[in-house]
Amino acid sequence: MMNSFTFEIIAFGALLLAYFMLYYLSEFVIKIELQKKKTKRISNCKTYKKITRRGENFEYEFPLNPNLDEFWLRLLAKILDYGCYLSLFYLINTILIGKSPSPFLLAFLALLLINPILESLLGKTFGKYILGMRVIDDYGENPSLLTSFIKNILQLFSIVFYMLSSATILEDEMFFHNKRTFTYTIWNKDHDKIVTELKK
Repeated sequence: MMNSFTFEIIAFGALLLAYFMLYYLSEFVIKIELQKKKTKRISNCKTYKKITRRGENFEYEFPLNPNLDEFWLRLLAKILDYGCYLSLFYLINTILIGKSPSPFLLAFLALLLINPILESLLGKTFGKYILGMRVIDDYGENPSLLTSFIKNILQLFSIVFYMLSSATILEDEMFFHNKRTFTYTIWNKDHDKIVTELKK
């Protein structure tokens, strides 16, 4: 009979395998998603910065990346989402007198199942709405349900890796879930400006 430690090792291995399968499958899936539209893409846009050195002005070209770099602010949005779901399921559990599954587990599952739906329909979750943020795809629109679902799963791993590394991993790798799915977490107020830039 399998003991609990062996079960935990197998479960962890299966989870890790599922993650890597999703990670590599995501490239294929997102490529198909992006082919559905033919308009200008954010990932193909450039931004220009002027730098003065020794009295001379130099202009440098960089890829446009509207992603918010504030990891802890984005983590706070996720915590607010989790708190909202936890409160809801705790209330349901109380009404049912403890007959429903653990509110903590249901709230976690809600992050994976409800957040993608909200992002694909509204571009934002409860936490992002409170903090004035939203998610867009490479065309400046709400991401598709499939894209958002993949992004949210990869994001949970990204948060875990970042926390375990004591916030020492490269800033560029913090949001690899965005890079992998060609999505961007931006300030809501910047959305119109980005869409206008794409229409030029």
